[in-house]
Amino acid sequence: LLRLEAGPWPEPGGETDLSAAPVWHLQRVQLPAYLDRELVLAGQGAGSLQALPEVRWAEPLAEAVPRLLRRDLARAATEAGQPVQVWGAALPAGLSAALRLRIDIERLEADLAAGRVRLAAIWVVSDPAGRQTARSGQLELAEPLAGETSAEALVAAHRRALQRLAQAVAASSHRRCTVSDRPTAASGQLPGFSGEGQSCRSWSAWRSRKVRS
Repeated sequence: LLRLEAGPWPEPGGETDLSAAPVWHLQRVQLPAYLDRELVLAGQGAGSLQALPEVRWAEPLAEAVPRLLRRDLARAATEAGQPVQVWGAALPAGLSAALRLRIDIERLEADLAAGRVRLAAIWVVSDPAGRQTARSGQLELAEPLAGETSAEALVAAHRRALQRLAQAVAASSHRRCTVSDRPTAASGQLPGFSGEGQSCRSWSAWRSRKVRS
């Protein structure tokens, strides 16, 4: 059985309190109906798919993919300098979202002949308060299997594809704020967030609290 695992986070430089960080509400992650099965599918050309022999997913992708994307979005936002909380399903009472996200994955399958895992997705980022217009994005990618077609290589390539999707969605979400006075890091400039919009103000409030502490 194959399992898509989250993998370890990098060693933190210190604990971060996210209680006042902005909330991203991942309302929906839609997968194509053909992935609603435990079989591991591979493209065979001319629009055909074939189940790989002797391998199965350990859990439904409809459960694994949203869980992993929530983690990957939070990680991508943190690495970009904007720690956020990423929630799925209904938000707890008293918690409001700075942004709402919906992701539709249109394709996620191995292409063994090309030695790649292919992913295609579209997404929408919206402001619940209606102060900013919704932003949409799309991504098509082919993640190499690193020269192998083993079960481990298949899992690793699927994970890298989902991580790249999360990075693209997070970058699109960041651009909803106006870049201004941006903190720097060893790797270069990090996104700054000032201007209008709940997500910008929430980040500024979180940053100010962190600096005071």
